[in-house]
Amino acid sequence: MEDIKRKIAKGELKSVNNTKGKAPFWVKFDIITNLQNEPTGFVQCALCKAVLSYDSKKTGSSHLRRHLQRSCGGGGSGTGGGDRQQSVSDFLSFAKPPPERMKSEVANKCVNFCCVDIRPFETVAGAGFRELAQELINVGATHGRISANEVLPNPTTISRRCNMMASEMRGGTVEEIKEVMSLINIGMTTDMWTDDFRKMSYMAITCHYVTPTFKLKRKLLTTTCFPNHARTGDHIRKALQQQLVTVLGFDASIMNNVVWVSDQDASVLAALRPYRHLACQVHLYNTVLRHALNTDELAEVVPEVAETLLAVKALVRYLKQSGLASQLPTTVKQMAETRYNTVFLTLELIQSVHAELQELLQSRDESARLRNVSPDVLAFLVEFLRPFNDAQKELEGDKHPTLHLAVLWANKLKSHCQPDVADTPSQAVIRQRHLDWLTKTIEIQPLHKIAIFLWPKFNQLRMFTPAERTDIQQHVRILINRFREGEVAAARWQEHTGQSDGSSAAADGPAPKRRALEEVEKAWENVRVESEDADEVQFYLSLNPTMEADGRDLLSWWKQHETTLPLLARLARMVFSVPASRSSSERAFSAAGRAIGERRTGLAPETVDAILFLHDAN
Repeated sequence: MEDIKRKIAKGELKSVNNTKGKAPFWVKFDIITNLQNEPTGFVQCALCKAVLSYDSKKTGSSHLRRHLQRSCGGGGSGTGGGDRQQSVSDFLSFAKPPPERMKSEVANKCVNFCCVDIRPFETVAGAGFRELAQELINVGATHGRISANEVLPNPTTISRRCNMMASEMRGGTVEEIKEVMSLINIGMTTDMWTDDFRKMSYMAITCHYVTPTFKLKRKLLTTTCFPNHARTGDHIRKALQQQLVTVLGFDASIMNNVVWVSDQDASVLAALRPYRHLACQVHLYNTVLRHALNTDELAEVVPEVAETLLAVKALVRYLKQSGLASQLPTTVKQMAETRYNTVFLTLELIQSVHAELQELLQSRDESARLRNVSPDVLAFLVEFLRPFNDAQKELEGDKHPTLHLAVLWANKLKSHCQPDVADTPSQAVIRQRHLDWLTKTIEIQPLHKIAIFLWPKFNQLRMFTPAERTDIQQHVRILINRFREGEVAAARWQEHTGQSDGSSAAADGPAPKRRALEEVEKAWENVRVESEDADEVQFYLSLNPTMEADGRDLLSWWKQHETTLPLLARLARMVFSVPASRSSSERAFSAAGRAIGERRTGLAPETVDAILFLHDAN
């Protein structure tokens, strides 16, 4: 083989593409020929340059396939003598596509699976199911045709393994969060929920933080079963402390190093009163809509609006009960009492199918059901409520920072609700009611203002008065000075202990003798006043920030400027760790509603916790 390689190197032989080979693996091999293009009985791997014998008339090609699957594997530089186990990607790269007959049989088995076990057809499209199916295929490819009973575990084993996997993964998550909290404070959200079957109460705690590489992460820490006693503020606070400190192993001071975000539930507010807390912006806007669209009050001042809202609600109820909803081109959704953005979604849907509805109801001689739905009122409400829906969608996101959006949405919606000379009297009333409730309900906290200041393209704070701008900038300076003081204190502690890098002080010899006045000297020695050039806030304001796309990738910008603005970048990590809403914890209970169903009411609370944690992690 080495002789063949030398001849190729000298130009006595050459390697050419095998244009006649039909098998997929031939793209990875070249035929070795003489200068007259006559085969020599050898081929060369295009990946690792190994030379192997091959004669199309005397030998097969299985050894070439084995070389790619076991010895070469798409990399390496040896001659093919390795013993690497075949990977899934290697196997799939060279496996023939299954024939239609086999695919049809698999489809039949999927039907049987869904019908015998009464599972949704969507189950086979789930990422988890497909991952399991792929692993079973891999087992068969490695070990041959064996019984599924020999591979699949029993339900008890799965339940125990679920708890074990969640415990191991949760431990790694907690350690990562502890490391982040050694430098910055973080955000946490919490929410409570009661299952519909056993009426057990659960409390979710979700952690939000920005890593040292400026990646925003959201982790569901726990979904704990709330003790069987009154949901008072004291009980909720003790439950939070027990989960974070006793169960998860955080330091006892963690509650003071977190900015909590929750709804306005009186018990939750009482529990979090001793700590830093922000109201969930989505919940606040939901409160605005709930009061401003109260049909009892609207009936007294703008009856036509109240009639339209009630008529739409009754119409949707009828469409669902009568089965007529299935004849419409769009799925019909009812207004939910707890989420008032569904008012907009329902009104928008009815408006989009108004013509079809009219025709459908006329064919059944039921046109009266649309009589109280005023097209003009419907059109106005849809357009008026659209910005509220947009605000809630943006503010409940958790893949990107959202806290800085609170200021902009508060200003936009208040401007949106200002009187318009083109409004009818009823439209003017609707605007004023929403403006009044926005003014009463939405309060912009200092942290929201700092967040908008840390959005580079808004750092001039033009939406605030000059006095407010000065206050915000001063607040930012105070916060970054605390970082600086912490670094100085840490350096002095290291100097005092003689452990600047964590090594033993004894390794560097005896400590220098302390002077009698050393402590007094350090307390009163000259302090260098920061010049304007050294003031990060001033330098940040002097920049002409350019941001890509829509200017919303804040964390990438701060990562790029971490060297020039180290303290502000650290503050940005801390501030943008706090979400604008508690929707992440709320979404955990949406998943819980699927985990605890009519056929799964016997799950232990710790198993529910493990399922939801692993679901969130994946």
